[in-house]
Amino acid sequence: MHAFHQTLLPSSAIHHSLYLPNFTPSTIYPLPKPISSIDVGNAVASASDIKVVGNLIVAGGENLRVFEIRESVEVNNADVSINGINGIEQDGKEEDEDMEEGEERLGDGFFEDGHSKRDPIKFETRRKLHLVANHELNGTIMGLSGLRTIESSVDGLDRLLVSFEHAKMALLEWSRGSISTVSLHTYERCSQMTSGDLQTYVPMLRTDPLSRLAVLSLPEDSLAVLPVLQEQSELDLIEGYARDVPYSPSFVLSLSDVSPNLKNLQDLLFLSGFHSPTIALLYSPLHTYSGRYQSTKDNYCLEIRTIDLSSGGAYPLLTSVTGLPSDSLYLVPCPSELGGVVLVTSTGVVHIDQSGRVVGTSVNAWWSYATNLKSDHQSEGNKINLEGSRCLFVNPRDMLLVLQNGDVHQVRFEMDGRNVGQIKIDQSSSSVPPPSSVVIAGDKALFVGSAEGDSLLGRINEVRELLVNGDGDEVKEEKKDEMDVDWDEDLYGVMNDSTNDGLMNGHAKEYTGPVKISVSPYDVLEGTGKIMDIEFGIAATDQGTRTYPQLVALSGGSRNSTLNVFRRGIPITKRRRFNELSSAEAVWFLPIDRPSGQKFKDIPETERTTILFSTERNATRVFALTNKATPEQIGRIDGKTISAAPFFQRSCVMHVTPNEVSLLDNNGKLLQSVSPKSDLPPISSASISDPYVAIRRMDGSVSFFVGDTVARTVSEVSLGADSSKAPLCQSIEVFADVTGIYRTFEPSRPVDSIQVNGQSSTNRSDAIKQGQQSKMQLTQQQIKRLQEQEPAISVEEPSRENAMNASKGTQWLSLLTNRGELQIRSLPDLKLVLQTDGLGSSAHTFTDDLVDGLLDTDENEVEDPVKQMVFCPIGKSTVRPHLLALHESGRLNAYEAQPRFTVDSSTQTRRSLAVRFKKVHTQLLPISGGSTKLPYTIIPFAQIEGITGAFITGEKPHWIIGSEAHPLRTYALKQAAMAFGKTTHLGGKGEYFIRIEDGSFICYLPPTLNTDFAIPCDRYDMDRVYTSIAFDPTSAHYVGSASIEVPFQAYDEEGEIQIGPEGENLIPPTNQRSTLELFSQGADPWRVIDGYDFDQNEEVLCLESVTLESQGTEGGFRDFIAVGTGFNFGEDRATRGNTYIFEIVQTVGTGGKAPIPGWKLQLRAKDPARNPVSAISHINGYLLNSNGPKLYVKGFDDDQQLMGLAFLDVQIYVTSIKVFKNLILISDINKSFWFVSLQEDPYKLTTISKDLQPVSPLVTDFLVHEGQMTFISNDREGNMRMLDFDPTDPDSLNGERVLLRTEYHTGAPVTSSKVIARRKTAEEEWAPQTQIIYATADGALTSLVSVKPARFKRLQLVSDQLVRNAQHVAGLNPKAFRTVQNDLLPKPLSKGILDGTLLAHFAVQPVDRQKEMMRQIGTDAVTVASDLAALGGFW
Repeated sequence: MHAFHQTLLPSSAIHHSLYLPNFTPSTIYPLPKPISSIDVGNAVASASDIKVVGNLIVAGGENLRVFEIRESVEVNNADVSINGINGIEQDGKEEDEDMEEGEERLGDGFFEDGHSKRDPIKFETRRKLHLVANHELNGTIMGLSGLRTIESSVDGLDRLLVSFEHAKMALLEWSRGSISTVSLHTYERCSQMTSGDLQTYVPMLRTDPLSRLAVLSLPEDSLAVLPVLQEQSELDLIEGYARDVPYSPSFVLSLSDVSPNLKNLQDLLFLSGFHSPTIALLYSPLHTYSGRYQSTKDNYCLEIRTIDLSSGGAYPLLTSVTGLPSDSLYLVPCPSELGGVVLVTSTGVVHIDQSGRVVGTSVNAWWSYATNLKSDHQSEGNKINLEGSRCLFVNPRDMLLVLQNGDVHQVRFEMDGRNVGQIKIDQSSSSVPPPSSVVIAGDKALFVGSAEGDSLLGRINEVRELLVNGDGDEVKEEKKDEMDVDWDEDLYGVMNDSTNDGLMNGHAKEYTGPVKISVSPYDVLEGTGKIMDIEFGIAATDQGTRTYPQLVALSGGSRNSTLNVFRRGIPITKRRRFNELSSAEAVWFLPIDRPSGQKFKDIPETERTTILFSTERNATRVFALTNKATPEQIGRIDGKTISAAPFFQRSCVMHVTPNEVSLLDNNGKLLQSVSPKSDLPPISSASISDPYVAIRRMDGSVSFFVGDTVARTVSEVSLGADSSKAPLCQSIEVFADVTGIYRTFEPSRPVDSIQVNGQSSTNRSDAIKQGQQSKMQLTQQQIKRLQEQEPAISVEEPSRENAMNASKGTQWLSLLTNRGELQIRSLPDLKLVLQTDGLGSSAHTFTDDLVDGLLDTDENEVEDPVKQMVFCPIGKSTVRPHLLALHESGRLNAYEAQPRFTVDSSTQTRRSLAVRFKKVHTQLLPISGGSTKLPYTIIPFAQIEGITGAFITGEKPHWIIGSEAHPLRTYALKQAAMAFGKTTHLGGKGEYFIRIEDGSFICYLPPTLNTDFAIPCDRYDMDRVYTSIAFDPTSAHYVGSASIEVPFQAYDEEGEIQIGPEGENLIPPTNQRSTLELFSQGADPWRVIDGYDFDQNEEVLCLESVTLESQGTEGGFRDFIAVGTGFNFGEDRATRGNTYIFEIVQTVGTGGKAPIPGWKLQLRAKDPARNPVSAISHINGYLLNSNGPKLYVKGFDDDQQLMGLAFLDVQIYVTSIKVFKNLILISDINKSFWFVSLQEDPYKLTTISKDLQPVSPLVTDFLVHEGQMTFISNDREGNMRMLDFDPTDPDSLNGERVLLRTEYHTGAPVTSSKVIARRKTAEEEWAPQTQIIYATADGALTSLVSVKPARFKRLQLVSDQLVRNAQHVAGLNPKAFRTVQNDLLPKPLSKGILDGTLLAHFAVQPVDRQKEMMRQIGTDAVTVASDLAALGGFW
């Protein structure tokens, strides 16, 4: 059997993060200014310029994302709502109170009598994350670091160094709107990797602060060293090596050659402030543990060495410190002003300077047990644990310490002369998400990356106390008596008044006291984080009505959990029926200015829909919209409407039918026949943007009309140059841009003043010399030089039309000719500013690249013409302009219009559009039978619950939605949609009209819906940590097991409590104690309504919904909740467990006129076990549960007790039990899995076969396809194995051994799995195919489905073509990434499972490359796209 593995929800956990000041050009050149303004009361302030203050790169698993940190200054809405603007919004009561305080209200006099109570408009600085690149790499990312090379002096941009699993690192740079690979360095074949200990190997990537060196740790205490060139002279000295690379040949350095004591490397980092690269090494020559503290303690050492490669490889020792605590964790580099390094242990913080002087402080009383090092004990009262913590300096004397649970503590370094005298740790000042990485993200900002959920971009708040004398007393203002008069203040103003700008006695106030640091949020980057468990269920209302299926994923772990409720597609939430449009084929809700229109407070005039056009067959009805439920029909027009839009500042309607173009008044009456009926071919499409109209006829001819706002007439304008006809077009579109991204470059200047690819070597050398003055950060002089080299941006001359339509932004005309050439012309001059063939060829990116002339292709050679082309903004609070192209074959391409700052050609003789179109999404919309009965149509919309995007009507409708920090998303609907339109006539800002198979409705988007992920979901933050979840089908309720951290209680064999060490500041050891909780459904879901507390030290290990035999029910079976637990008594007492059977029963409420029924958990049975119950399931009405090394089959006798029926001896620890019919798969943590069957007469468990390989599976599942069955196993290393049971094969030893068919590396280990089946048809007795849904530790949801042999062979050939011909980020090999190293096999078993991530790159490839690959295979691109769409699964 063959299978197809794909990702449903990409990984969102963040393990590594890095801040680079200048990785993308947007950090150097100013961003385009959006066309908007802020109007607050009587004060109108122009929108502040949005600037990019740096780039944030985050990585988790195989995912790499690049963000811009955008800074803007906005009005403080909270302050406006409280204080009012200029006193206008304050009510009379507040004014009277102000008068009582002795304030005089200002009169109408010319002069002002004194200070007023009016508050000015307050602005605040905000920063947000803006996603610019998102890549799935073919390797697990293990580290990020920044570099500046010689080329950084030319373009001013930083470089990114990424390390991967198996000792690889790649140098990346930003080029042409995306990430490009400079080089790939691999050390996987060196002796340290082939013969070293890889079990404990953790790669560490470090770079020198001045970018002179990069090192990657290897096994056996070795380093891979990559020298980076910074001087032109260094490049000239290299002989026999490529001159265009920014580095010298790398080499492997064994630390034992440097010093024989350098063993067991714990951490390393580079120090700043040294002339040569200087590295600090933390290592332990001897191992120890808590039981050996009597003889071996303080075994860690620190060495600071200089790496001098110029003298043939010398590593002189600068500082050596021994006797460091044995619980040392990691090093933190100190700023050059402070010097040295900070060593963080689990019990304290230690500072070590360059001379070897050690100053430490303890954070709990365990310090004296773990080390003999002297320390300051003043901070022991914090009683915190530093395991899993992260640290970073925010200024030269203060460091932030972020604990594993997210608490933030400030660490103060108090100086004694030039040395550190004391270290103080304050109480927790704020809270952030549980950190996996923490980095400084620009000035007074930090980023906290989390692997358990949302990450945070935070503001660093520093508040200093005001000191005025040597004693440190703070100034306190004294309240004066109303009769006291200070003549100095009467003359010069109040001394402490805010209008004096902090002046006191002619001098500025100096805040020189201790600084208090806290963290407040700037922006939140949402993510699911590590998924603990998943469960399928059905949503229910308060009345118990089942609505739609959903998948619940539990994420989190350290502090609390988040419930992510996923559902396939956005639900249609109906507000009311719209029976008047029951047969509408298309609708247009227009915001026309009508005197009878209803006004709403929260809806602006420009969005208030007042008139409706509905087309049905060959007629169009016109309705007047009010807040009444039934609209009033005010007109009827013969002919089908193609397009309708507001015109002349919403006073008229431009209406297009297949035969004519008409201008209508606000009641739908004819004002002017713009294009009357004629013998010309009928109109097929139209685009309207006040005051422009563009139409295309059936034969491809186009016409363009322009309206005169003053005369209120519309006339035709020729599009051809020199009286020539306009070219035949596939599509034409007039669009407006309010983002300001659509700008044009002026014609080229002389080449020596413009930065181009063919820049002369003289200019490049000069730039290198100037750039060497500052190697790590651009100076203002360098930024100014780069900005001067940027081509000039065209500035439009002000005109009457532009002034009247300023709110609409700039307007442009786009034509896609029959030759496949895309033209964009500026309006109103119709000058050509972009000419490209990228849209017709589905190129990955394209810009104004056809500067030499037209295409030579024939009009008839276009195989897949574009059916519809739409330019529309997509986003939420900040929208991005997109180009959506829908082809005849159903292929949908979405391009994002990104600003361009440098030209790619030096021969630009005309104005060029400063935009790069980058493909961000592509998919094939299903078309039944080759031609659909219901065609697809793209309909843009704006501001539906704050979302701006597009909706595609047709056979398989889709929402197209995006946001600032997440990529573009498309969500499908389950039933066809005939018409769609946004409306606000009922007063709702998030309402829309849709006509589906069930009827016509006014609907709304649920306010809790989250559209930032690949699957729409609802998210609920819980107060506790939950580890397992189950769904009860009978009551439609969920049950979850919560894990509560409690002090550990040790017991002896007789059950007596054992007393451990006692002390005031000792952190007690903790343990987990579980509770079982029942959640509510309906309008107030996920509220705990009942629970059950387990015993001390008892923790839930497994939770399942089971079906058991029950005599009291009609069918003989009933649903229960089965729970398996284990006791953690420590290492000195044997563990045990319990098996619980719960039932969710309904209770009748008492009190009140209408008793409300409720639900509660009822314990039916408790079955003690001698060992932990780690896995549980059910088969044929019997319970299956593990009991340490045994598996039991038990029956539920009289719904009261469990009776043993059969057992089987297994091995060490059962991780999962999966059942298919009467077959059982039992996986063990060390001994792979068993294939077992159950016999009922007599009861007996029989071992059919087993896997003899020494692997550690976490879950094992059945995969079924049309009568065939195979086993899928997933182990702790993230490897998936496919095995078959074939007794006829000689290698199976007569069936006693299962046969390994395929090994496939998935990346992250699997935490949970669920098997679902395709719904069977009427002719099928059983469901013929299953699908496995996996949850991973990186927060991803993946899927595995079976593939037919013919389809598998075709897609396997496509995969081979993509491996060889497609460009992969970082130069990594997809086939090598999926290959599992198995020393027991002569060659890897890599075929059998298709890589869905790799095959997804096929749709992104240009059309020409697809044709070339398909020509070698013997198929076509549509067939391959249809195969991939068919393997999407059933959920």
